[in-house]
Amino acid sequence: MQLPPPLRRAIDEELSAHAPARLRAASARLSESYREPASHLALADDLHRAAYLAVRMPATFAAVVAALDWTREACGNTSADEIRTMLDLGSGPGTALWAAAQVFPTLASATAIERDPQLIEIARRLSASAPAAGAASVAAYPSVLRNTQWQRGDLTTTLPEGAWDLVVCSYALNELAPAQRAELLRRAWARTAKLLVVVEPGTMAGFANILAARTLLLGASPANQGATLAAPCPNALACPMAGSDWCHFAARVERTATHRRLKDATLGHEDEKFSYVAFSRIPIENESQNPSARIVRHPRIFSGYAQLTLCREGQIAPATVTRSHKEDWRRLKRLGWGDRW
Repeated sequence: MQLPPPLRRAIDEELSAHAPARLRAASARLSESYREPASHLALADDLHRAAYLAVRMPATFAAVVAALDWTREACGNTSADEIRTMLDLGSGPGTALWAAAQVFPTLASATAIERDPQLIEIARRLSASAPAAGAASVAAYPSVLRNTQWQRGDLTTTLPEGAWDLVVCSYALNELAPAQRAELLRRAWARTAKLLVVVEPGTMAGFANILAARTLLLGASPANQGATLAAPCPNALACPMAGSDWCHFAARVERTATHRRLKDATLGHEDEKFSYVAFSRIPIENESQNPSARIVRHPRIFSGYAQLTLCREGQIAPATVTRSHKEDWRRLKRLGWGDRW
């Protein structure tokens, strides 16, 4: 997974204002802070915001694209083609907006809520500027990026009134207190016309936030106003990983040369672990749209057979696929961790 070329060029323009040695130190601090509860504190100045663009935005982009791709698949392409408006909660520099523009090309307008005015200005520059000589003009950008209302706001206070086809809350719940998370989810669902997608870091704490969102919106409470579980869960039974494991997935990110230098990395890629859940007001009617199982670990491929770990019917179940199962063997070649089975 790569960032779109216009976005990569715009980020390079932003990074050019900072000395490489200082950016490298800030990137290291930022990566360390993502293992701490209050990771947002690392974006306190322009240097650390630039470091986020370099080393965190590509990973977050890849995770959100993967979550939205699986959500689109679960709901069916026909229904997903009707996604035209978006509300981005905790938008940062517009990471989820760029991801949604890639997955839902029908998106025409968006509202983005962010508390940091400096990040809003960065988001505007990334989505509306020709970043370098010879780069694609703004006319070549997805139309939604030219039709976004960037609003300064705190997710713990009043959200704008209205309804949006797609509501995304990406890497934001972990910055809130538990009671604030629940209230945000209630208000987010109230503003969801079709799809609500919540993405969190692929840690035990991140999964706990996802599990709490699942419980809240599917439970017998006023918050449950027609929520249907779209992805990744194959059904709405009790989560078999609750209390003993954590459900997460991985998105592979292709590192640019700048990314490798800032992280002192030798590999040309990294894997971003994330957890997510998607709720729908769109009916999910048949088995092709509502899978009986999902692959929840990397398939283990051996000579002549493969071992899968599946979430199926409220249980984590092993499965073995051999070459003699020709149709399943062919399917396995194009599937991986996170895909339907």
